[in-house]
Amino acid sequence: MGRQKKFRDSYARGGKLVAVDLDGDVDMNSHTFTERRFNPYGGQRHHGSRKKHKKQSGGKSKHYRDGAAGYEVGSWHKITIPYGKKSGKAFILRSIVSRCKVPFIPINFQFNGNAAEFYVEDPDAARHIKDVHRRVITPDGFKMHVLISRCAAPTISIDQETSEAIKTCMSSRYDTMTHTLDLSKFHVDTSLKNLGLYIPLHKTVFFNAVMKIVKEHIPQLETLNLADNKLYSLQPMNILVPVCKQLKTLSLRNNKIRSVAELNHLKGMDILDLVLDGNTLRDEFKDLSTYISAIRDKFPKLIRLDDQDLPAPIGFDLGPETFPPSKKSFFAAEDVKDLVIQFLDQYYTIYDSGNRTQLLEAYHDQANFSLCLSRHSSPKSNSGTLGSYISESRNLLRVTNNNERFKLLKQGKLNIVSTLSELPQTMHDPTSFSVDIFHISPGLMSFSVVGVFKEVGADINNATLKTFSRTFVVVAQGQGFVITNETLFIAHASQEQQAKAFQVPAPTPSPSPAPSTEEKSISEKQLLVLELSKQTGMISEFSTKCLEENDWDYQRALAVFLKFQSEGKIPPEAFATVPVQ
Repeated sequence: MGRQKKFRDSYARGGKLVAVDLDGDVDMNSHTFTERRFNPYGGQRHHGSRKKHKKQSGGKSKHYRDGAAGYEVGSWHKITIPYGKKSGKAFILRSIVSRCKVPFIPINFQFNGNAAEFYVEDPDAARHIKDVHRRVITPDGFKMHVLISRCAAPTISIDQETSEAIKTCMSSRYDTMTHTLDLSKFHVDTSLKNLGLYIPLHKTVFFNAVMKIVKEHIPQLETLNLADNKLYSLQPMNILVPVCKQLKTLSLRNNKIRSVAELNHLKGMDILDLVLDGNTLRDEFKDLSTYISAIRDKFPKLIRLDDQDLPAPIGFDLGPETFPPSKKSFFAAEDVKDLVIQFLDQYYTIYDSGNRTQLLEAYHDQANFSLCLSRHSSPKSNSGTLGSYISESRNLLRVTNNNERFKLLKQGKLNIVSTLSELPQTMHDPTSFSVDIFHISPGLMSFSVVGVFKEVGADINNATLKTFSRTFVVVAQGQGFVITNETLFIAHASQEQQAKAFQVPAPTPSPSPAPSTEEKSISEKQLLVLELSKQTGMISEFSTKCLEENDWDYQRALAVFLKFQSEGKIPPEAFATVPVQ
């Protein structure tokens, strides 16, 4: 059937309706084509007398000057598909992508009337997209026209979907451990571009939206990085002043802030570390001291500017400050002091004995324990390595997986004592201990002990020194108290600690003070049998036999059980048919 011409295939000229075949071949030399073709680089046609126009600002036309919004004109291109609404977004993008020789990301795709529009930032991609012109047949049988024009950066309205995309992007840039939000180069964020979104923070509408999200969702922010965002105004940040009281570090590097007066929007914040280099506001000042003084006038507590430590501010000399004398330890009362010292003496006597199984009585049945190592070691300490402890370290700055964190939290006294028994044998220096009691109430007490120890090896006199900090939470039980929560922190000993440690000659490690097999009472044996039965599920008869064959060494008996169980050598009758009471 012959194709009927429609009104859209015609245009009016001089009061007459002229038919134009958009799908046919065009005579490039014809007068009709020459008259109607748009030349984006040509000047405006003038009929009659022609007047010469002076070029603006150094020979560059207004079209090519740097716009006030902070973008380079010509870096963005607008792609228009006339009557593209009828073909649909999926068909248009699929057709152009399949024929374009370079990858591109369509930004802010939308329908404007019957035309489809989107933007690309890459000039090379725009040139290749132009080659798709009239090479695609639309579903209704027409050749698809692709029009290209240079333009300013697109403006995207912030609807609910866009707002959620911004929140998701900000969440991926936020570190919950350090309360740090990195918004540098936000307009080129890959996750937003993949969604076809262009979010430049130098546009006030977007900066306001992002600051509102910070205010509502992360008021505990401590560090904010806004570098490389072409910001020229900080006015949207004033909503953070009454909310983000913990914000101490702010980077505004490589923006377009021209005046120090913009910092008035942040006045009232206790900024300690500020980065402003890469902004033209620095040109306002003749020398560095004047610059520092002007910034300190906005932030009196500032101690670091542009990655450089600032000299102490000049002020009136009010005389030397006096501080109360420090104490090595703090105890609330003498009776509490005697109780804690007795506990520590008993605890570390057993801990350093070589057999830590007797510590079972020191822990509550549902106690918790965690071990943490220093993130950094002192290069001057010469104190060896912490490799023996690294497998049990629950440093939350390094262990980010929740399952691994749960696994490294030791729960139950059997699990705790088993972990402690696997750590290297040690010798602590009691003269180095410093004790502080944080809390005392009826039935509960919390205190910490800090000191120095060394691992016991072949050459004990030359053993490496380490420092520890141990925090205990204890509750009353019977005539004494038991540990419910404990944290152990281990690091390399400092040079000062090494110089003072073990000034009194340490005695040669003695064998375990734990009673021998013959000295164990019947009640102690029954307790070990009960504990092994609970841990393994074996009945009392087999638990007793297992302990007897291992000289009542609980750890060895448990290890033998686990080995035999993995090999399938334990008979079914060894396990109780009902739960052990």
